[in-house]
Amino acid sequence: MIDKEEKIRSFINMQYVKMKSMAAVGSLLLLTINLSFTIYPYLEHRFSSHIFGIPRTWIGVPLVFLTILLIIWIGAHIYIKKLEMYRTEKKAEMVLNPYAIYAFTPFQEMWFAHIYKPMMNSIEKLLPEGKEKEEMKKECNMVNDWIESGIIPKKDFPKYLKPYYITKKKKRV
Repeated sequence: MIDKEEKIRSFINMQYVKMKSMAAVGSLLLLTINLSFTIYPYLEHRFSSHIFGIPRTWIGVPLVFLTILLIIWIGAHIYIKKLEMYRTEKKAEMVLNPYAIYAFTPFQEMWFAHIYKPMMNSIEKLLPEGKEKEEMKKECNMVNDWIESGIIPKKDFPKYLKPYYITKKKKRV
């Protein structure tokens, strides 16, 4: 069960994530609008006073706005797709997010419960008595514990991954 402190922390974190996501879009729109109104006076002489009976500022400013937005969109496309610059940010986000390290997603939990667990149990039953059967039984029990708790405890992590296990919480998210 999630305690009250965790609910408050979760709520605050969720609000931060929402603001962070919206801040990027909001900042981009404000920047583009600001640049549109700043650049348009320098381009104003290129348009006649009325275009199809509409005052030129009503067409000129949105045209500059869309041009700047297109340039930013093309730059973002090149930055993410061609230069693959977001890959390291995504990796860092996963490494620094403790829940992405040790907690199961619902999809992973279903996969372990309905695919891996039955396969491992079947393999264990087919093995002859001996060291391999005991090891498989130990592994099956370990996976059962993971499924029951919804997390992979730090003791079960490989040595090279333990530094990334940066939380002291031992419960489901």
